[in-house]
Amino acid sequence: MKHKILLLLTIALTAGLTFGQQVTITSSMRSIVSKTESFGLHKYPISFWNYTNIGEHGKYMTKAEVASWAEAGFTVPQSPGFDVNSKEQKRHIIKLLDWAEKYGMKLIVSDPRGDAKMGIDGNPDKDYADGIRAAVKDFGSHPALFGFQVGDEPDSAHKNVFFECYRIQKEVAPFLHPFSNLLPYFPGIEKRAGTNNWPDYLDEYARKSNADMVGYDCYAQMNPGDEGWNDYYRNLKLYREASLRNGIPFWNTILSVGHFRYRVPDLDEVRWQFNTSLASGANGIVWFFYYMREPHGNYRLSPVDEFWKKTQLYYDLQHVQNSFHRRYHDLFNNLVSTRLCFTGKNYGDGEWFTADDLISSITVTRDKNSNKKSDKPLLIGEFVNMHGQRYVMFVNNSMTESNRFYIRFPKDVKTFSWDWDGKEYEGAAYCSEAIITEADGEKLHELWLAPGQEAVYRVAFEIR
Repeated sequence: MKHKILLLLTIALTAGLTFGQQVTITSSMRSIVSKTESFGLHKYPISFWNYTNIGEHGKYMTKAEVASWAEAGFTVPQSPGFDVNSKEQKRHIIKLLDWAEKYGMKLIVSDPRGDAKMGIDGNPDKDYADGIRAAVKDFGSHPALFGFQVGDEPDSAHKNVFFECYRIQKEVAPFLHPFSNLLPYFPGIEKRAGTNNWPDYLDEYARKSNADMVGYDCYAQMNPGDEGWNDYYRNLKLYREASLRNGIPFWNTILSVGHFRYRVPDLDEVRWQFNTSLASGANGIVWFFYYMREPHGNYRLSPVDEFWKKTQLYYDLQHVQNSFHRRYHDLFNNLVSTRLCFTGKNYGDGEWFTADDLISSITVTRDKNSNKKSDKPLLIGEFVNMHGQRYVMFVNNSMTESNRFYIRFPKDVKTFSWDWDGKEYEGAAYCSEAIITEADGEKLHELWLAPGQEAVYRVAFEIR
């Protein structure tokens, strides 16, 4: 009997299956995990946009300041800009890399030689590759260098040069990971991006740039009204699908500074942005932005303000990110999204929840036969690792209300979660109030979730 079980287990894992519904591990899925592993980060990638520069702000870029990035849970922050003709400023970048290594981080270096540049013939500047080689000579041997920034939001006139400059960076230094950021999707933006539809735009980027990742930014979720949420989730859907088609991780830039109509996020909204990105399959998160520098426009209350003082947002990011790292460590570096769906309210043309082999039902009452329709918003993300193990993440999809949900798991599964020290255990997630085994053998988990709070499970199928 033991040999039979071992044979079944070997066949299932080799085929990329679990003992529930078949899940095929595709080459694109393996590529996403492989590329994430190649980043050399021991925790989930979390970055921030940094618009400072060594010339003006170098006195603030100290060892203690770099330590504060790590203390807030960042793993791959961006460096300040600098003057490549200044030996002193380049030495300062080396110090930042040294300190980043000391505190277990890598740096995306904002080296101006990495910025995508168009030459007079409409192609990349003729000296672009030489500039990258010089940047690699200056910093490429440092173990804390993640890669160089390529640029932000290329439009139709610049996208081909942008994509080609990324490819050149990978050709010159294949061991580094250039960072680039694309436009978010909004209806009508296709013309600005020079594309007929957004999937084509993203596939063109992946194909022409030989990219290690695809990144974008969307802040509409911090605007008033539902339409912003539709834009937010529509982007997550489009970039998630492009990631799975092309076998590259996707990173989502979310909001940490109030501006225009976008409000200043509070703790619940920070948690909501972080966990909804994660549940939607994001393989990395970037915050816009970290340092205010001096007052401009109506930008306000970034994590470090114009007086170089930490605001409440710094401590909110610190709380959310360190709680995540402590409980889950690098778990999500090894997972790929297989399903994303909603209960209560659906946004961005997403999928409504229906029962599957992982989840029997989701209700807001203990009576699973109740005909009362749930109006409590829940986001459900399903994942698989490369051994075929299955995972599910539940996120309260409200920024303002705590909600109770009743999750029923099939009778032939066991659930596992993680304690405060990141140790996996059999049972309910930390936010579960009770587990009830019902007459038909299903397990009912009662979850109280704060706004944006998550519950994560590994679901294992019993062999019968």
